[in-house]
Amino acid sequence: MNAILDTNFIISCIRKKIDFMSQLEEQGFKVMVPREVMQELKDIRLRSSASHEDRMAIDLALGIFSQHGIKRISLGEGRVDDWLIHMGKQGYYVATLDQGIKRAVPHSIVIFDAQKRVGVE
Repeated sequence: MNAILDTNFIISCIRKKIDFMSQLEEQGFKVMVPREVMQELKDIRLRSSASHEDRMAIDLALGIFSQHGIKRISLGEGRVDDWLIHMGKQGYYVATLDQGIKRAVPHSIVIFDAQKRVGVE
């Protein structure tokens, strides 16, 4: 099973100290991060309005992706959310907190805050 990570999911997991990479791999997912999501992370990191906590989370996420050798895919032109929905409809699991994306795809991966876990919704 392939899981594609969204920007908000990544930042939230890091901020909540959830080891999402290990948990997804234990559940049999092959984790992929779109290059466009990586660019969003880098853009957020450079914004003067980004909180220190977000910047630290992004730095940690980029390190985790490098350490785990995460596969990077290109989505193409257009909005990242539209591509995530498209990929979700193609059978990929989409890890997101965005309600619009979650409603539009058959399989989404969410954060279960109380248990500090991630899983399929």
